[in-house]
Amino acid sequence: MYLLVIITRQEDKVYDFLKLLPSTGVRGATVVEGRGMGKILHDYETSYTSIEQILRANIDLTENAVIFSLVSSGETLAKARKLAHRVFGDFSLPNTGVLFVVPVAEVEGLAPDSNTGSPEQLSQVEPRHGKRG
Repeated sequence: MYLLVIITRQEDKVYDFLKLLPSTGVRGATVVEGRGMGKILHDYETSYTSIEQILRANIDLTENAVIFSLVSSGETLAKARKLAHRVFGDFSLPNTGVLFVVPVAEVEGLAPDSNTGSPEQLSQVEPRHGKRG
């Protein structure tokens, strides 16, 4: 399993990406608003960080959309990445965003699907809560 993370300023394209994401086999995603280091330094200016320092360093002051998605297989991941490139553009170009993938060793709380286990394995799963009576 993998964690696909996309950070982009192209908030106008996030809806299009999410709408098409299930067609790649990805079952869901979480989107949060993100603020980069430059934005935080700008908002909470201290004696160590002045507007001049931020502008001199050419730090981005915009807000971002951060998309998190657990992906079950390498094949599904390849499809999701291809979709991300189609919707957001070439991530090697400026102002596109950042895409990265992290391998995930363990996951709890996901509903079982056809990619996570056979029916025999799933039927052996113990219920989370005992019977109430």
